[in-house]
Amino acid sequence: MPDASKKDNVKIITLLGMAAMIIAVAVKAATSSMIAAAAIHVAGLACFFIIEGIEKTPDSESGLSFKRFFSDLKKPGVIPLIFFMLVLTPAQMLLSKAVFGRAYIDHVLGRVNMPGLDQLPLLLFNQTVAVLGEEIEFRAFFVGKGMKHFPFWPLTAVSAVLFAAAHFVTGAPGIVAWDLGGILIDAILFAILYRKTGNCLISFVPHFLNNMIGFFLVPILFG
Repeated sequence: MPDASKKDNVKIITLLGMAAMIIAVAVKAATSSMIAAAAIHVAGLACFFIIEGIEKTPDSESGLSFKRFFSDLKKPGVIPLIFFMLVLTPAQMLLSKAVFGRAYIDHVLGRVNMPGLDQLPLLLFNQTVAVLGEEIEFRAFFVGKGMKHFPFWPLTAVSAVLFAAAHFVTGAPGIVAWDLGGILIDAILFAILYRKTGNCLISFVPHFLNNMIGFFLVPILFG
């Protein structure tokens, strides 16, 4: 395939995939449709891997690189940012408890359909698959592939709003706004981490660990 034609095809797939994700997130947020939720994942994952296949992306340039993991982890500012994000989760949970009490965690658990700590192996597997999928979709595809066509910060703002909206469930307005605000900030930090490394496996690390920290802190703070 000629280079010009390949670039045109990649651009079309990127724009269509981004549009599909935006529409699916809007429908999911408005209706809580499981079909729309699945469409978010299908659009993001499919478009990422299709583009990687068309471009025959080498590992050195891939947004999903296992071989580069440790070298990317050592890049300037990466580990401090990860540690900052790991501190942010317990701090937010403590503040949430102080402001909203048990109502906050009831809301969060109501939107998170996951196994409990009594099924830890299943929970770990579930979180690994779910978080890796989200990082490929929202960071490696939406931000990573999108940066070839749009500036980073506007793209990050849109992707963060989409990521937060994808987690929306109805509830008390104050709690919903607080919950989504925290997710929005996390999404921006994940995107910054992705930009530093070009590898969604790095943004996967704090995303996964933050979720697990949250699960372990629930019975301690709210039990």
